[in-house]
Amino acid sequence: MKKYGFYLIVMLVALFAATGSSCSDDNDDHLNEWMVANQLALNAIKANPEYKELRSPGNEGSVYYKVLTKGDGTDPIYYTSTVTCYYKGWFVADYPKYSIENGTVFDQKLFDDGTPYSFLVGATGSSAVINGWKTALQNMVKGDKWEVWIPYQLGYGREGSSNGSIPGYSVLVFEIEVMTVSE
Repeated sequence: MKKYGFYLIVMLVALFAATGSSCSDDNDDHLNEWMVANQLALNAIKANPEYKELRSPGNEGSVYYKVLTKGDGTDPIYYTSTVTCYYKGWFVADYPKYSIENGTVFDQKLFDDGTPYSFLVGATGSSAVINGWKTALQNMVKGDKWEVWIPYQLGYGREGSSNGSIPGYSVLVFEIEVMTVSE
């Protein structure tokens, strides 16, 4: 009988834990809406014939891009290349908790801002760019300007950016223009 009592208690605790975790609060609802809205936006781009798919070198996922301007560069961009770029990045969905609306620009370095952003493509640590950028850049040349859609797996993942400005599960869109390429 004690054996059954123990199992009953374990089942009740498990049931209570499952019930407690399945009750969504507003934050969970907002996160679920955010995840769904981002995935729907990405799915629409995947189905759009104007966009092409690029698999990441590590096979973590794909980015989707559209060429806005074809560059005249001939030197390929490698993991070991240093590039300078102008860019603008924006969100594709609404997330009221973070005061984000579809189209909100979260970062940019444009021609009017002055000096372009310069970095080593394969850098790690605090100077590293997200994997979606690395995937796109290694298929671009000097002068290329692309619109690149990056799923969360190749962006800031499930957790979001370390400074909290980009929520987890964010599909990010960037307009990237490569200005220089050097080894």
